[in-house]
Amino acid sequence: MILVVADDISGAAEIAATGRTFGLTVQLQMKPAAGSSAELVVIDTDTRYKSIDPRRDIENALINYDTTLVEWYYKKVDSVLRGNISTELCAMMQILKKNRTILAPANSTKARVISDGQYFIDGRPLHETDFANDPDYPAASSSVIDLLDTTSDCHIHTRTPKNYTGNDHGIIVADTNSMNDLTKWTEYLDEHTLAAGGSDFFRAILNKKLSSNRVPCEINAVEISGKKLFVCGSTSETSRQAVAYAGHSGIPVCPMPDALFKNIPADDTFIKKWADVVLKTLSTSDRVIIAIAQKPVQDSGLAENLRMKTAALVKTIFNAAEIRELFIEGGATAEAVLRAIDCFRFDVLAEYAPGVVQMQVFGRPEQYVTIKPGSYPWPKGIWI
Repeated sequence: MILVVADDISGAAEIAATGRTFGLTVQLQMKPAAGSSAELVVIDTDTRYKSIDPRRDIENALINYDTTLVEWYYKKVDSVLRGNISTELCAMMQILKKNRTILAPANSTKARVISDGQYFIDGRPLHETDFANDPDYPAASSSVIDLLDTTSDCHIHTRTPKNYTGNDHGIIVADTNSMNDLTKWTEYLDEHTLAAGGSDFFRAILNKKLSSNRVPCEINAVEISGKKLFVCGSTSETSRQAVAYAGHSGIPVCPMPDALFKNIPADDTFIKKWADVVLKTLSTSDRVIIAIAQKPVQDSGLAENLRMKTAALVKTIFNAAEIRELFIEGGATAEAVLRAIDCFRFDVLAEYAPGVVQMQVFGRPEQYVTIKPGSYPWPKGIWI
């Protein structure tokens, strides 16, 4: 078994889908549950946005599994280094008795690279992109050293494949400009080294470790009939454009009322009114989008409040309507929504597009969930 620990649900789903393309059986767990027969188990610790020490969560994710059954481990982190990354890596190294971590978060297949210790997306420094407006972790710098949390005891180094000697202890942030660079970094993985990073590095490791008859291939998403609810929790420009496109294509959009767009506890009356609008729309349409249409605000407290209100809405809708497939955008939103409707374990099926992952709820064969990160685009075919 391969065991992956991720700090949020959308990242966990992305890694799970990468393994699925290699033909692996994959299970995603929001609560660690030993005994899975899957070849790849991905555990979501939900620690990206926790202000308290996440070490206990990392320990709980690992302690349930017999180390003799785990062939190798991987730590999935946010591709643009949001979260408690250094602290979580140090904790995982201590538990697994590793000297170092090779951390390769950048996904070059999505034009995300690290060069000379600086992070770029589509050639632009990270702090000049949409991530500068992230409500929880606004990117004020493009230096990977500045982006990583410094609360841990681990030393942090930046290295290229050429100047890495293999002697450093601590966290080695890998310069990566291409998949070829990532392939070179896989050569430095040994029993003393934990591998961590994004989906591209995980794919490079699978290419190296799996037998030659395991080659990546496209696995088509299952066609689901019945009601579909889209929850667009991201306020990024990419998301807003996608919602506008879907609306112009004829899919009803039920935006959050202005009365709920506040950093105060939800008034159940307003939640019910919003739910009534959505349920009425679902009675005449098989596809409905709920979204936050208000102008983005850099306020982590507000962002969390909006997620809780969205989750409360979805719970109300699930209690009143038969939703066959739930589409959720944004990892933090997905966490809140899935916990609200008591979904914690999933069999991973396929991808609609890179990072847009379709799963079947474990124990509920008629219910499906599709998740994608907020910064990834929706495939246009998904609205058809």
